[in-house]
Amino acid sequence: MILRSILIVTFVFSIGVISIYAQTNTQVYTSIKDASEAHELGLKVEILNLSKKKLKVLPEALREFTEIVELTLNRNRLTEIPAWISEFTKLEVFRADKNKLNTFPICLLQIPSLKEIHLGDNYITSIPIDIDNLQNLESLHLWSNLIRQFPASLSDITSLQILDLLYVDMTFDEQRWLIEILPEIEVEMSEPCRCTFDD
Repeated sequence: MILRSILIVTFVFSIGVISIYAQTNTQVYTSIKDASEAHELGLKVEILNLSKKKLKVLPEALREFTEIVELTLNRNRLTEIPAWISEFTKLEVFRADKNKLNTFPICLLQIPSLKEIHLGDNYITSIPIDIDNLQNLESLHLWSNLIRQFPASLSDITSLQILDLLYVDMTFDEQRWLIEILPEIEVEMSEPCRCTFDD
């Protein structure tokens, strides 16, 4: 009888440990295959790093990871981010540095949970005027892009702390204007250029 009670307690304890682990698993998955296997075991896939996978498009298999909190896609060949990324309603960190993005992914504006966006070293030419949809955004990294439009709505993101525009060609007047509208934000910029731009 005592042995049976011990076995029952041990079993219940083991189930509890598995349940807790499933809820707090913060392993970094570096392939869709590994993430899918973990997902099938009932584990939450919260951190996925698919850097350097030569991706030209994002596989739809990612859509099953609805619990994802941090998604890294650095150093791929992506030209766009699919609209279904907005289904990741718990996403807090999105990284897609060093890709081939021509525009800021508008779908990101539909994820209010985002705290960090990293889109450095792409071909992005503007920041969308609705960027202030992201009221939890703390840092926006757009270094080494081709940005020519800096919306005043940046000043409406009350949580914003860092705006990284290093290696983005900007005139002295543009830099001064940004600093004036973002007095409480750390704006990282290179030396102003002596350049002219077409309208």
